[in-house]
Amino acid sequence: MGNAGPQTAIGKRVTASDVAREAGVSQSTVSRSFSDDSRISAATREHVRDVATRMGYTPNALARSLITSRSGMVAVIVTRQSILAMPEMLTAISQALGRRGQRMLLFSPADESDVQNAVSEAWSYPLEGAISCVTLTAEHLDGFRMNRIPVVLYNRRARGLADSVCTEHHAAAARLADRLWEAGHRSFLCLAGPADAPVGHERAEGFSARLEELGAVRPRSVVTDFSYAGGRAAMLDALGASPAPDAVFCVNDQLAMGATDALRYDLGLAVPQDVSVVGFDDVPEAARPSYLLTTVRQDLGALAENAASLLDDRSRAPDSPLRDLDVRGELVERQSARF
Repeated sequence: MGNAGPQTAIGKRVTASDVAREAGVSQSTVSRSFSDDSRISAATREHVRDVATRMGYTPNALARSLITSRSGMVAVIVTRQSILAMPEMLTAISQALGRRGQRMLLFSPADESDVQNAVSEAWSYPLEGAISCVTLTAEHLDGFRMNRIPVVLYNRRARGLADSVCTEHHAAAARLADRLWEAGHRSFLCLAGPADAPVGHERAEGFSARLEELGAVRPRSVVTDFSYAGGRAAMLDALGASPAPDAVFCVNDQLAMGATDALRYDLGLAVPQDVSVVGFDDVPEAARPSYLLTTVRQDLGALAENAASLLDDRSRAPDSPLRDLDVRGELVERQSARF
């Protein structure tokens, strides 16, 4: 039978202690050999790494963080519904952190009202920072500060309380209202998302307030969840005993696709000939031939890069003035609206 080598047991993960014994050094020297620690010589570092390679050792990032005081972990807090609706958002954040040698540790509350458990759990980890894609209260933010964890809000605001980066939801929705008004639309419906969702509220308010400025009657606003099914059901309910509007503004694309299918398949109306439908986000499905949705594109790469950069800056200068960054939303005109 062949020799199993220096591993303590076949199939058991080789530890830093195993490498230390084999290399004749301390366990802390093993850990420092896999970091930029200058307290060990180049010869020692090379010797330890040679032994580790031969043994099949992989450094344990969490264990190494106890010595270096750098975990490389950044908490990302985002609702499950947002993950399902926009998985590209997580990809962009992960890539922005990866370019800085950091890794995402995901916390996913069910919705905006279920944040406390996720926040409390995050505090228990040796984090270098947190990016929150959900609304945080002053108490939540105080908890992060007490745990010495810098935090940045992503697509949320907490003016005077934390750094943030945000699509200019209000202004982008107002520009969309301008475009529909210029094209001759005069009656409107708004599918506004959940009552407790600040992003949906900001988009709906930007759209409705601009229409009032232009002289229109403030659109009826329908509260629903952010899902395709929610959009379809809300559309059917809104038009059950009411005439169809000229245009429907949906605060995200999932709602817009659900509304489109309700108009076409349940109510027998043509989009955009009878009713224009517009959304917000520009998810990949919005460009599919069955929808060709007119929408507002969020620059997820810019949002993620700015969030990671703000986190870096806050870590280096904890007492510097707070910053709120805006990222412009781009109107994408396809075929779901009459222009």
